[in-house]
Amino acid sequence: MHTLFPNIITIAEDVSGMPLLGIPAHIGGIGFDYRLSMAIPDKWIKLLKHTQDDAWDMGDIVHTLVNRRYREKSIAYAESHDQALVGDKTLAFWLMDKEMCKYPPSFRLLKKVRC
Repeated sequence: MHTLFPNIITIAEDVSGMPLLGIPAHIGGIGFDYRLSMAIPDKWIKLLKHTQDDAWDMGDIVHTLVNRRYREKSIAYAESHDQALVGDKTLAFWLMDKEMCKYPPSFRLLKKVRC
């Protein structure tokens, strides 16, 4: 792709952990510019659903955030379209839940919230 379109940015969405996915093709990689750090949104949802915040294992959280291959650029994000597809709550709802609906509509954040 980079040969045909030199200014493009390619991003791999891969959960397999395939080696060399985000390494340039000219040095033996598959050639994506970035890979999505897909374990991160799953980690946040798992923590919010199953663990009290005072019991979070900070070492485990840090490991999830920094566990990346050397020289492979990645994109970290907090929410995934996968959660929306299965009908899960957004992170905002996991964090604020019914409190989002407690205030008048003029004080609701960013988008319309149906309560």
